[in-house]
Amino acid sequence: MTIVAPFGFYGWGNIGDESTLQGFARLVNLRRPPVSVWVASRNPAHTRRVEPSFRYFNVERAGFRGRWAHRRARAAVFAGGTPVMDGLGSWPLSEVAPLVESAHERHQPVAFVGVGTERLDRRESRDIVANVLAPRVEHWTVRSEHDKERLVAWRVPADRVTVAADLAWLLRREPDDFGRTVLGELNVSAGEPLIGVNVNNERVVLERDARFFEKMAEFLDRSVETYGARVLFFCSEIREGSSFDKFAAHKVLSLMRMADRATVVPNRYWTPQELLSIIACCRLTVSMRYHVCLFSAIQGVPFVAIRRSDKVTDLCSDISWPFGVSLDDVEVSTLLDHVCDIDRRRESLACVLHRATEQQAARSLVNQVGLDAITDCLEKERAH
Repeated sequence: MTIVAPFGFYGWGNIGDESTLQGFARLVNLRRPPVSVWVASRNPAHTRRVEPSFRYFNVERAGFRGRWAHRRARAAVFAGGTPVMDGLGSWPLSEVAPLVESAHERHQPVAFVGVGTERLDRRESRDIVANVLAPRVEHWTVRSEHDKERLVAWRVPADRVTVAADLAWLLRREPDDFGRTVLGELNVSAGEPLIGVNVNNERVVLERDARFFEKMAEFLDRSVETYGARVLFFCSEIREGSSFDKFAAHKVLSLMRMADRATVVPNRYWTPQELLSIIACCRLTVSMRYHVCLFSAIQGVPFVAIRRSDKVTDLCSDISWPFGVSLDDVEVSTLLDHVCDIDRRRESLACVLHRATEQQAARSLVNQVGLDAITDCLEKERAH
């Protein structure tokens, strides 16, 4: 069977997205008979390097490969990511809905596999899910119970939604060798207590807390003073611009008194394995991004989650992780209390994260249900 993954958010600069791409490949590679996959990408050269088992076409340029992929495919799969959200405006639903309609017109069964959802603030968004997606999607596998609850509230039939886990949980723990090499190039000793930090500057951040960056700078200064820590800023979303991680890292750095104890990792398009290895060198991480929290869990590195979105909150809930603060409630004292507690219990917390990772990886295999659904649909068509 040949399937197409038409939603080309891969290769757009977010390292977490490529981790779900790799997880999807691990899932597909378990299928018998084998499944052939075409994937839409905004950077086929990069995604091909990250996950060579798939074939790619450039979603931004109409061409023969894209037309061939859609023509050859028997089914369409939206794998990973958060395709149901509107915190950034009309996108991604404005892109996802036409793709679902096109697949339906080509008589290709559609499944969403290992996806997340966010609450929808726009009525137009809720109408798209209820009137465009719900009638045309054979099955959904989602990351958490909360994802299912949101879909059902938007009139997706409950029996078409299966709770699994994020596809990135199928990634393996990485050694710290690569990370140590990167640190060496930056003249940072891997023997120092490193606090890995990942922040962004999306509009919602300052809307919810105008002093967020000042608080982060003070928290990091006091962590340096109290623990002799060194701060390591790194980017998960590598695009340049005022909304993204690099800009936010330098914004916090400019506000720190102890800026000489902070280093910004070069803003390269690391593979997931390379970023996992960098995280492995950290004593703990502090992150606003979902997949950095997930990567930390895989590596057994305790983390403080800045819960800026539903998916970060859901992740902490799914693994019963208590170390996090809402973006509305960021206080220096609370962050320091979390760091103190983590430092005191670090070894036992690493064991907690290893167990949680094993459990989530097992749950992620449940995403096979989504692929089973389109296979069953095709077999029924063939029988008729």
